Amino acid sequence: MADAGPTYYVYRTPYGPISIGATRKAVTAVVLGEAALPGEERPTALTNRCATELMEYLAGKRRAFTVAAAPAGTDFQQRVWRVLRDVPYGRTVTTAEVAAAIGSPDSYRMVGAAVRANPVAVLVPCHRVVGANGRTPGAGRAARMREACLKLERRAAARP
Repeated sequence: MADAGPTYYVYRTPYGPISIGATRKAVTAVVLGEAALPGEERPTALTNRCATELMEYLAGKRRAFTVAAAPAGTDFQQRVWRVLRDVPYGRTVTTAEVAAAIGSPDSYRMVGAAVRANPVAVLVPCHRVVGANGRTPGAGRAARMREACLKLERRAAARP
């Protein structure tokens, strides 16, 4: 029997490489780009399933994920990520709205930090968090990917 330790594998997508890390039971990391994650570099049934679901999502054919995700984070981060999992497909929220939803309205800056710390990109839809001006925060490849996810969701949600 193969070692039960963590694994990761890099998958190619139309948006560039995505690195997926997992234990035997849950996905622990989805990184936009190539990343050496903890564990052995090899695909598993779980990382393959996650990659398939991500490809279906990127093709506009999937709105929700069924793979188990277990992002590691503080209690505060976990509270933020639970709220984000409930943001409907194609919709957005601000950090202030998330802060209010977790019962800590003055913590919007900490919410922003929790959003940036999300280790399972797309599975916990941090791309649905926008600035108070309605724009995708940040710059670079990650911001472009978040914007691409939002555009994809808006187009798919508008279809009958």
